[in-house]
Amino acid sequence: MALTRITKLFILGLILQLTFASASWAEGYARPELLITPKSLAGKLKKPNVRILDARKKGDYKKGHIPGAVSLFYNELVDFTARKKKGYPVFPNVAEKILGAAGIGADTQVIVYDGGEGPPASGLWFVLDFFGHKNVSVLNGGFKRWTKEGWPVSRDKVRVEKAKFIAKPQPRKVVTLRWVKKNMRRKDIMLVDARSLKEYIGEAVLSGASRGGHIPGAVRLDWKRLAGDVNSYKSADELKQEFAKKGITKDSKVVTYCHQGVGRATDLMLAMRLIGYDNVLVYTGSWQDWSRDPRLPVEK
Repeated sequence: MALTRITKLFILGLILQLTFASASWAEGYARPELLITPKSLAGKLKKPNVRILDARKKGDYKKGHIPGAVSLFYNELVDFTARKKKGYPVFPNVAEKILGAAGIGADTQVIVYDGGEGPPASGLWFVLDFFGHKNVSVLNGGFKRWTKEGWPVSRDKVRVEKAKFIAKPQPRKVVTLRWVKKNMRRKDIMLVDARSLKEYIGEAVLSGASRGGHIPGAVRLDWKRLAGDVNSYKSADELKQEFAKKGITKDSKVVTYCHQGVGRATDLMLAMRLIGYDNVLVYTGSWQDWSRDPRLPVEK
């Protein structure tokens, strides 16, 4: 009798474990292809149609980078005039020149990484996605995870053959100051500020901004809350919990912004896209744009 009871408990335990495992699998990333692991990337290092982009500062790149990676600091593809006038991160002709010089053509698989922090890599991902390049993944955990797992590092200069990159802007993925002014009071729109608390309450004013504070009605979700172990993105369930704390669900219509629009704001966008939250746009002008107009309201 005792053995039967133990057996039943054992079987019940197995059933619960299997149920939990199935639930965990079902709650995984909706778009896992947006990320790549160091192990998977290591198997692609010598493939001819793969281009690896290092989004860090050039000084960091020179100290050591993933073999074959091309240095492309993400701020090279951020232009205030383009963001203010059209909402584009940079003008199309500039994107074509820089991305073409990096060896990216229509059929190139692009893998982007940064130091592991997230915003720089998400910035390049966003620019490529905005200009219509679909085959782009971000190295989850970045260079920090790459080195921690013991994968090779190089200091060699990398030269690539130029390619023809054709920019196909998708303005439906961004909003401008005019759009924010018109829609900021709508109850079905959520403005999400990805900056630090000091920036949000006006104690810190970064270069390029004229005033401190935040856009009225915006909720703050610090981009750092999206990272888990070794700066990798948190699991799908954990990301959903972080968004839920701010009232953000899959059906929410979200506009993210940060200081310059490409970086922390795009990190939030990537995290949301990763778990299948598609109703997300980026205010690319962000705080640099909003703060410069003294007629616009500011909260602190």
